[in-house]
Amino acid sequence: MIPVFIISNRAFTGKNLFALGLAMILKERGYNVGYMRPLGKIPFKRGEEVYDEEAFFIKEMLELEDSLNMISPFVFTYETQYRLLNGEDLGIKEKVKEAISKQKNKDFLIIVGANNIFEGYCLGIDAINLVKDTNGKVIAIQHWDSEFAMDDIFGIKDLIGERFIGAVINKVPVEQYHHVKEKVVTFMEGRGIKVLGIFKKEKILEAVTVRRLMEAINGGLVCCEDKLDEFVENLSIGAMDPETALSYFLRIPNKAVITGIHRTDIQLVAMETSTKCIILTGGMHVSETVTGIARAKGIPIIVTTLDTFTAVDRMEKLMGKAVIREKNKAMRAKDLVNTEFDLEEFLRRVKQ
Repeated sequence: MIPVFIISNRAFTGKNLFALGLAMILKERGYNVGYMRPLGKIPFKRGEEVYDEEAFFIKEMLELEDSLNMISPFVFTYETQYRLLNGEDLGIKEKVKEAISKQKNKDFLIIVGANNIFEGYCLGIDAINLVKDTNGKVIAIQHWDSEFAMDDIFGIKDLIGERFIGAVINKVPVEQYHHVKEKVVTFMEGRGIKVLGIFKKEKILEAVTVRRLMEAINGGLVCCEDKLDEFVENLSIGAMDPETALSYFLRIPNKAVITGIHRTDIQLVAMETSTKCIILTGGMHVSETVTGIARAKGIPIIVTTLDTFTAVDRMEKLMGKAVIREKNKAMRAKDLVNTEFDLEEFLRRVKQ
């Protein structure tokens, strides 16, 4: 069994989506593939036990028969934090090592690191320690926001040493893709970093569902429950006059429009454009005219007692950082890995 660690030194670089896409491709190639998230951050209760929610979804997508204890051996919760700070020995490192050893029948075990390479260090389950303990191989993944993104990859390579096999550059804006592919990759490979894949930034992979937005603002649904799993790619605040709003809204596809409950003019204009939901602040009584049109067009209306600033702040924190829950995102990740990742070079390097 070859442990393959997908790690980065920042949060929300796309580790889980890439890991899932890679695992799906390897399975199609006939390999026996396992998956693990040693340090979970999104508690999900199953019976009396707590697991990581993304790990649970990936187990289902990969149709893994392994127990959840093998896939998500430890989740950091308030309860575990309290117990650890009170000196209780939870045997976390032992649980993780046992979960890894139970998957020795796999060809590859894809292990997804935490938000950065040092998280879990006090518990002995940080990425660097686990790589050493398992003699695993490492792929560093980083999202592209500037040339400084290279620093994390070079730093990880130096810390990991010979177990490092390559890098993936993710979420590259379309207008910078040529620059990254021609200039940045040449620079990095000239200094010993093999770039195994470059993925363009895609709205659908960063989108969140209407349901998730509603949960984030503790909203109440007025209509169109069957549309809650539609994807929202953009947020737009409706605080202008209707004529300006129309030209503004026409330029922004697949959006959630946030406006005051009294702004029926903005609400009606928004529904004439590509709008996935309307979120109303400042009250609970929605215009019957607006509700009727929304039902006819299949546009959910959500009301919240939060003020507009707070509602927008909560929703913006979700954009590009959503938990993997949707099958179509997983399939898109698989397509990207299939077309933009050098699988043959990966297999050559990982088996060395």
